[in-house]
Amino acid sequence: MGMAGDRGGGGHIVAVLAVSLPSGRPAHPHDYDPAVRLLFSRSGPVALRGGGPLERDEVHGQGQSGGAALMCGIAGAVALTRHADAAEVADVVAKMTTRLSHRGPDAGGLWSHAAGDVHLGHRRLAIVDLTEQGKQPMSFGDGRFWITFNGEIYNFRELARELEERGHRFTSTGDTQVLLAALAEWGLETALQRMTGMFAFALWDDAAGVLHLARDRMGEKPLHFGIIGDHLFFASEVRAFEVVPQFRAEVDHATVAAYLRFGYVPEPLSIYEGIYKLPPGTTLSIPARRAARVADVLGWWSGVPTPTGHIAPTRYWSCAEVAMTGREALYADAHEATREFETRLRESVRQQMVCDVPIGCFLSGGIDSSLVAAIMQAESTAPIHTFTVSFDRPEFDESAQARAIAAHLGTQHEEFVLAERDVSDDIPSLAVALDEPTANGSFFAVQAISRLARTRATVVLSGDGGDELFAGYNRYALTWSAWQKLRWVPARIRRGVRKALAAMDHRVLAERRGGLMSLLPFGSQASAGSVLAKLERLLEAGDYRQCYDLVTSCWPPGAPLPGAGHRERVWCELPGISALLLSDQLDYLPGDSLAKVDRASMAVSLETRLPLLDHRLVEFSWRVPETMKRRDGKSKWLMRAVLDGFVPRALTDRKKMGFTVPVDRWLSGSLREWAHEALRSAAFKDLMGERHALVLDAWERYATLRRPSGYQIWALVVLAAWCNQRTDRGGHPAAVQPAIATVCV
Repeated sequence: MGMAGDRGGGGHIVAVLAVSLPSGRPAHPHDYDPAVRLLFSRSGPVALRGGGPLERDEVHGQGQSGGAALMCGIAGAVALTRHADAAEVADVVAKMTTRLSHRGPDAGGLWSHAAGDVHLGHRRLAIVDLTEQGKQPMSFGDGRFWITFNGEIYNFRELARELEERGHRFTSTGDTQVLLAALAEWGLETALQRMTGMFAFALWDDAAGVLHLARDRMGEKPLHFGIIGDHLFFASEVRAFEVVPQFRAEVDHATVAAYLRFGYVPEPLSIYEGIYKLPPGTTLSIPARRAARVADVLGWWSGVPTPTGHIAPTRYWSCAEVAMTGREALYADAHEATREFETRLRESVRQQMVCDVPIGCFLSGGIDSSLVAAIMQAESTAPIHTFTVSFDRPEFDESAQARAIAAHLGTQHEEFVLAERDVSDDIPSLAVALDEPTANGSFFAVQAISRLARTRATVVLSGDGGDELFAGYNRYALTWSAWQKLRWVPARIRRGVRKALAAMDHRVLAERRGGLMSLLPFGSQASAGSVLAKLERLLEAGDYRQCYDLVTSCWPPGAPLPGAGHRERVWCELPGISALLLSDQLDYLPGDSLAKVDRASMAVSLETRLPLLDHRLVEFSWRVPETMKRRDGKSKWLMRAVLDGFVPRALTDRKKMGFTVPVDRWLSGSLREWAHEALRSAAFKDLMGERHALVLDAWERYATLRRPSGYQIWALVVLAAWCNQRTDRGGHPAAVQPAIATVCV
């Protein structure tokens, strides 16, 4: 059995190919190729390198040269000193990789550098090129580079043709060989600038003795890193760091405060102290055995210069710069902008449809998903598969609209019937999939939907990103409009009104919800308590940016943790709604929305692709003036203009519903006891310390007065659930039972 690690940089391969048996029974040595069977001992799988066997419940895949499009989990380490214990760290990386098995159930692999400088781990979910050529970690060519790669390079075919003209030859039909050849041909930064895709990878350059970490432009794929002992470790999810012996897994109050402020852990922070998210559109280069010190990442994020002798992320693409540049060349002709948008979206969808496994499209019936489905069908020679969830409550159900649009487009449409109680009953078990806490209640619904879709497809396209690019959320126009009125109201009067609202009983206000919603139409599913909380905050704002910041915050600054610091929202000097859009693209999109999609779908081994977040479309969107994003009281005007060419306006012209969950009803009903126990648990009490009493007080006030809002209490409950489940976590995430569903064809 040939080993690519024998070339160039050299290395040792941990080898046993994991197989998935149709019967679902455990793999047996006789299920493997004869050469692979030799790697089994009577006591279990063993490694080809020195340093001891792997964990008995692990089976690792052979790393070798090749290439395939993969949606995976990656982990690894690079030594920062000359005295690092290579064999011990290799075993740690193997355990980290096992923690990510749900991200890549098809196979796993581990590669260790001959000198012990670097260890790369990989879990594989094969999408394109399902052959042995796709196993990772892998090398290609002369063996100078080794890579562990998570994601997709959508334009790999175009790059492959150009590289073949330069003399490169490929033995795989996938994208990873092309990625390695591009890196060797053009260097890291140029290669990244020429790629279109979603990805996170670690690349070892043996000639330079440097490990490079890289993440895609918008932050679709996660990548975390941190220094622990004598190594810098990295992984797709923070749960993987929990198996590193020297890792303390401490959560500080500044991070908790940031989570409660935003409703998610904002980049570049992670829930654990000392572990950071590599920011979107950046690389981090770590020289081996040179005692490198990583600069304060939060300081770097805020613009603080990197001290001499420290390493810090380097940007190869900046969303903020794209926004500034785009506004200097705005489209003046709406017809030209519409044609260009359709052309670019067609190319994005066409490239993202490439795979060797079943593929489909989420179709909610909204503008974004309908447009992606329409383009996908237009680019296909056969009916595409579309998936919709039908809910048992009309205020959440869009299945009739989705069904009508699917019929018009001629797709092969399936509805998964999902009762609200099915989702709520499963939430305590679904919480184990939380890599970090999130107050976004739709995470649990998205995970349930993803699990159902996974029974039909391995890849789905989704319309995520359209709201942030083309001003789809109600809050953009509402915040701007509200500030234009409130700015003329004296601060003294605003304080008086706010004080009066704070004294009102939310239970009474809930009965008059219709009037509130006409005043502040945040969405058909927003609770009265949530609307009132937003109105109170609007009244204390000093400018429209603060207006938006306070409206979109979960808990206001300092509550319920007085004195705790937090990271501020990112703002750039842009006028009007554009400033709000860019802030969301830099903060909310990677920190909340994209993290939700990745965690919820990868928990069930489903790859979700987002054509609207192709960086070329993002760049295009910043050349679109606000008048083409919102017009005649309608959001996403340009998207609607393109969709009109595929679907009659009568099927799409309706009030935006959004996708959320009824946390108020859950917290006062089916999940009340679970929430009560989670908030009073010993683990959560230890985390919150003396502030735990403030949390219990907030819970009691909510139970009697519905103040604070359900969204705020939900953030605390999820934090408590995350805290509780992490203390019990084993080598693998606990199995998540699917919600009960009926399939309607």
